Amino acid sequence: MMNKAVLLACMILAGCSSTQQFALNENATYDKPRQLHNFDDYVQFLKAKAAGQGVSASTLNRQNNIRYIQKAVDLDRQQAGRAARRDPSKPPVINPNGVTNYLNRVLTQNKVDVAERRYWEQLPALENASKKLGVQKSYLMALWGMESSFGYYQGNYDVLSVLATLAFDGRREALFSKEFINAMKMLERDHIQREKMLGSWAGAMGQTQFMPTSYLTYAADGNNDGEKDIWKNHYDVFASIATYLSTVGWDDKLPWGVEVTLIQPMDLNESGIENNKKRKWRDWQNKGVALKHNSAKELEKLTALSSQNADLWLVRPDKEAGRAFLVSNNYRTLLNWNRSNYFAVSIGMFADRIQQQVGTK
Repeated sequence: MMNKAVLLACMILAGCSSTQQFALNENATYDKPRQLHNFDDYVQFLKAKAAGQGVSASTLNRQNNIRYIQKAVDLDRQQAGRAARRDPSKPPVINPNGVTNYLNRVLTQNKVDVAERRYWEQLPALENASKKLGVQKSYLMALWGMESSFGYYQGNYDVLSVLATLAFDGRREALFSKEFINAMKMLERDHIQREKMLGSWAGAMGQTQFMPTSYLTYAADGNNDGEKDIWKNHYDVFASIATYLSTVGWDDKLPWGVEVTLIQPMDLNESGIENNKKRKWRDWQNKGVALKHNSAKELEKLTALSSQNADLWLVRPDKEAGRAFLVSNNYRTLLNWNRSNYFAVSIGMFADRIQQQVGTK
């Protein structure tokens, strides 16, 4: 008997107007072996799920030549392998220089110099997004620079192909099948043409490196031309970054945080970004937390954090042996973008260095 996915494929390819009645719901599962000869059948299964979420037969019909991309699987497994090597049952390896080594690699003086040049080139678009959405220009620049090297690297993989491939591989099927469906919704809504829908090996797109779900949720029309072009239009790029941050809780009155030192022993469990671990600056002082660098810039940031009576969290990315940071909710917002303490620290420090070099916010 013909299974549902194949039946739906036949209906779609025939252009039948009643395709929707054969659509699959979001909880449907694929029951065939994940062997390469079943990939095309699996793509029809994903199209059936997209139909179940309202994507039209005409849109689905047009999306052909969805290919299996082995390189995407290889890169995803490399990433998984690195995580798997960290055995959670064993004590973590002490690496007091983890943050420092990461920053030395991703946050070079050359990158700051490029950011300064691009800042002045893009100032009108930056100011437009910053004023409308309440996000400091230096943070917009930092995220732009880190995510796509100021728009230089956007990836050249066919997004539908890599998303279908990674869903078929199965390691993170729920994530990538959802992204595939949302990529189809982007095409349905004519946000971009298929031949221009290119991205990273994991499906992140444009100068913001948004996944399709993030695009549908946060992409913004920064210059009111009726489009949300995160690939080429800098007004839209910065408006989209700012929309993301402002939507998830950004406060432009607060810096991301400051580096601190612990002048007395503190249980590692006191650190973390959970709600029950927040304290005011004076409370952290009483626990032995002190500003590490008494530069004018760090004192200015600490004054902003204390004068706003901000909730603050202690973050120790390298556990007891490494550097420590006292961070505001803006830092937690950066973690919403990318759940890596190293990443969030790098964005905060990048923004600080951009602001210092251009002499403004």
